[in-house]
Amino acid sequence: MRSLKQGVLPLPLAVLFLGCRPARVDLEAERRAILAQDEAWAAAAAAKDLERTLAYWTDDATLMPPDMPALKGRDAIRQYVAAGFQAPGFSVSWRAQEVEVAGDGATAYEIASNQFTIADSRGAVHTTQGKGVTVWRKDPDGVWRCVVDVWNNLAPASEPTKGASERRRGVQ
Repeated sequence: MRSLKQGVLPLPLAVLFLGCRPARVDLEAERRAILAQDEAWAAAAAAKDLERTLAYWTDDATLMPPDMPALKGRDAIRQYVAAGFQAPGFSVSWRAQEVEVAGDGATAYEIASNQFTIADSRGAVHTTQGKGVTVWRKDPDGVWRCVVDVWNNLAPASEPTKGASERRRGVQ
C-alpha cells in the first residue's frame, strides 16, 4: 500500500505544476504587433491627430523630450503634444530600427530614428534628426502602448561634437 501512495501522490502534483506553467509567448508575433502599433502611431502623429496620437501612450507614461524636464502622465503629455501640433511648420516622423520583446511578452523596447521640423520665431524652418528609445508595455486589454518615450538630437553634420579627450586638451 505504501508504494502505491508514493507512486500516485506525485502524479497530481505533476499535473498541478504542469498546468500552472505559463503559455509560451510568440516573441516574433509580439515584435510584429509592436511594429504595426508604431507605424500606426507615426501615421497619427504625422496627421497631427491629437487623440489618436495620445492613445498610443499609457495613462502613466513618461515623456522625456530633449532639453526639458520629464513629463509624467496623459495630461502633461497632451499639453506638450498639442502645442507641438499647433506650432508653425511642425512635423514629426520616426522609424523603428530595432524592437526587442522581453521573454514574458509583457514589455519591450524599441530603438528608433526620428525627424522633427518646426519654424523658429522668424519663420525659418529647421529640421532636426534624432534617435530615441521607447519602452512598450502590453496592457491588460492586450494592446501594446508606450510607457516611456525618450529621444535626443543627433549633432548636426556641420558641427561635430568633440570627444572627451579633445575637450580635456582644449582642442577647439
